[in-house]
Amino acid sequence: MNRAGQHELEKDLQDKFRAINIDNKCHQLSNTSPGLGFHRGVEGIDQTVSLPESWAKFSNDNILRSQRERNASKGLRSDSDSVMQETSNEMWTQHNNVNVSFDGRIAETMDARNSIQNHLAKVLQEINEMENNISLLRKSIKDKEAPMQVAQSRLENRTRRPNVELCRDQPQHRLVSEVGEIYETVDILQNRLRAAESALQELVRTKSTLEHDLQVKNNSLYLDKEKCMGLRRTYPTTAKLAGYRGQ
Repeated sequence: MNRAGQHELEKDLQDKFRAINIDNKCHQLSNTSPGLGFHRGVEGIDQTVSLPESWAKFSNDNILRSQRERNASKGLRSDSDSVMQETSNEMWTQHNNVNVSFDGRIAETMDARNSIQNHLAKVLQEINEMENNISLLRKSIKDKEAPMQVAQSRLENRTRRPNVELCRDQPQHRLVSEVGEIYETVDILQNRLRAAESALQELVRTKSTLEHDLQVKNNSLYLDKEKCMGLRRTYPTTAKLAGYRGQ
């Protein structure tokens, strides 16, 4: 609409410049001007298109129409600015809401990561203690070998007593009892060793799971905190969102 009005005004202005140039040329003609000649019958030719009243009205109509179109355009620009500003405000509101959601999620992830780290530290400590306990149990079992060998060697030696001397006396009872007690003790220690080794395997599996979870949480934090929030820090200004350049 504005372009049509502008075209009409520019055409009218161009015509008026041409008319002024022609009238100035006519005004400057004199009896001694070069290029004068007879143009018989020209006075009887009427090629006029307008009268002074219609001539003035044509220009005034163009001006009035241009003013109306400019006023209408101004209203449209105002409406457009209002819509763009409202849209910009809504986008900023959504941007801030998303940021709040990101901040909340990042805080939750950090809490979960810290909890995993604390639990992992405890599991590592338990693994260390369990490994020490297993070492002690194995040593205790190993330490029972010498007493067992002594008791069994004594019993074996006593089997060589001749004839009636091969008596089931008190020392014999004590040695048999001692071997039984050592067997029982070793059996208890071996059961404890198997339980400790099983617990250690479970702790190692738990450690592996926690380390995987920790890696996932760290990756999530990197994506949300560094990548996503890093990109959102370059969010356009309100002026740019509203369509104003150079701001």
